[in-house]
Amino acid sequence: MDLLHIVTQMLMIFGIVLVGLFAAKRELWSGDLDRKLSVFIMNISMPALILASVMGKDLAFENSELIALGVVAVVNYVVLIGLAYLIPHIFKVNKSRLGIFRFMLAFGNVSFIGYPVCDAVFGPKAVFCASVLNIPFNLLVFTIGVSFINGGKAKSAFSPKLILSPCVIASLIAVVIAIARIKMPTPVGEWFHLLGDLTTPCALLIIGSSLSHIPVRDMFGNRFVYSMTILRLIVLPLAVGGVLALMGINPFVSDVAVVLSAMPVATNGIMLCLQYGQDERVMTQGLFFTTLLSVVTIPLVAYLASLF
Repeated sequence: MDLLHIVTQMLMIFGIVLVGLFAAKRELWSGDLDRKLSVFIMNISMPALILASVMGKDLAFENSELIALGVVAVVNYVVLIGLAYLIPHIFKVNKSRLGIFRFMLAFGNVSFIGYPVCDAVFGPKAVFCASVLNIPFNLLVFTIGVSFINGGKAKSAFSPKLILSPCVIASLIAVVIAIARIKMPTPVGEWFHLLGDLTTPCALLIIGSSLSHIPVRDMFGNRFVYSMTILRLIVLPLAVGGVLALMGINPFVSDVAVVLSAMPVATNGIMLCLQYGQDERVMTQGLFFTTLLSVVTIPLVAYLASLF
């Protein structure tokens, strides 16, 4: 794996995030545009990006890779959620922040940042891998994730409709195309690629715009946030990589899984904190720090994972 290539791609990604932040600060980009464009991305361009990942001459998948994806999709979250339960006991985290700490460790921003990063670092083939690995996310974040946030005192926010979200449906269709080795006509593949290519720049601009709304006082965390950041961005991804290496998982699939597990804190956390009356300021600080530092840590983790 070329470290210089990864660093270059991450700097390009961060540059687009900065453009979004600058545009929002100069009032060239509005919060209303964030909301509308987010809906467009999650319902149209991102599903197109996922489907495009299995349409092309060089995007065929071996049976070993498909089997590995199914195994890794399970193992990845077993490791992340297992460590999210274990690590707070080692650090003796205060009960008032225990659930927030666990949520930030277990769940990363695997969609809005995960897909663009995988596409930029590994190419279109990795988007399909990421789409399969992300299938459990909605189910887990709105069940186990909610139990972390509210301590089991409120009903789960999970809805069966989440299983039928456009991204999940696109992921399942992509799996069928890959397994059946269905070859799409070239114009169809190019159409999906063209539409899907809107996802990366638009998603990164929205992230930059979102960061611009974080008050300056909330950008500076504390030892709690700093410790969580190191664990989420470096320790947990390497733990995932170590487990997958011991299992002898296909290196390409393993690398994609490790990079996905190195994503910043999931944005769903802030929404859930507001919904269940928890401290959203800590979650916001965690989101900001992990997003900012991921520009440096993702290339580092990707390189270290390749050494396994």
